[in-house]
Amino acid sequence: MRKVKIITDSCCSLTPDQLKKMGVDYIAMDITVNGVTHNSFDYPIKDYEEFYAELEKAESCSTSCINNFNFEEMFEKYLKEDFDVFYVGLSGGMSCTNNNAKKAAEELNERYGKRVFVADSLTGSYAISFDVEKAKQMADEGKSAQEIFDAIDNNGLKTFAIFAPGDLKFLRKSGRINKFVASIGTMLKLVPVITANEKGELKLFSKSIGRRKALSTIEHYILQHADLESPGKMIVGHTGQKEEAEQLAAFLKEHTKNKEIIVDYIDYTMGCNCGPRTLSVFGFLK
Repeated sequence: MRKVKIITDSCCSLTPDQLKKMGVDYIAMDITVNGVTHNSFDYPIKDYEEFYAELEKAESCSTSCINNFNFEEMFEKYLKEDFDVFYVGLSGGMSCTNNNAKKAAEELNERYGKRVFVADSLTGSYAISFDVEKAKQMADEGKSAQEIFDAIDNNGLKTFAIFAPGDLKFLRKSGRINKFVASIGTMLKLVPVITANEKGELKLFSKSIGRRKALSTIEHYILQHADLESPGKMIVGHTGQKEEAEQLAAFLKEHTKNKEIIVDYIDYTMGCNCGPRTLSVFGFLK
């Protein structure tokens, strides 16, 4: 049986150093802030706190999907080295990246046989990292690319992600809501709480009046839906809300004995999508 190369993208919130240490390869998306484009892993500002402070002042921010030619180049590199390939990255419901990866896989599988497998995580950020870690574990155990795909595709691991963005005005800047809705929401101090649906598309879970109410909504969601009993970890991700993140981590620690609770920054690519002052939780469903 051929070895399996695990590949992901820059939306998994793992750093290049972490991925290299795991033996996982990656393709980075580009981010454009105020009209200037950089590879998200090579952005000039290396400090997360500084990056999100600058992002809050930015007039515009956007991300670009990875094209199928870049995927084909990377996938074929490993096929020629006699690996099979397994890729998982940002949800197909949030970006055309997943579809482009599938197009590249179809082209290569016609030439090499079925050796490239592209899973849809149906999620983003640290929830993808759970998929990546599981895929690497299975590969190290000698599982085939097909077996890894069967276990992970379409959220086979039953991960969840729930988050509250920091500012409706930033969502307007990024084009996710219109100016009128943003202005009304800001005046009413509405804070949306967002999850993903069964297609991996972002959906509004609730609209809360004020930040504290939004965080209470996240806490209630976790108590109702999260697996708090099994060993493993949960991650509190944020884009510059470290104090709030630590408070939410303390809440999680009170309600689970078997979980490692990690607090860390969300990667730049996903940060450009959700905006500064976002707070989120990633874990596994019951």
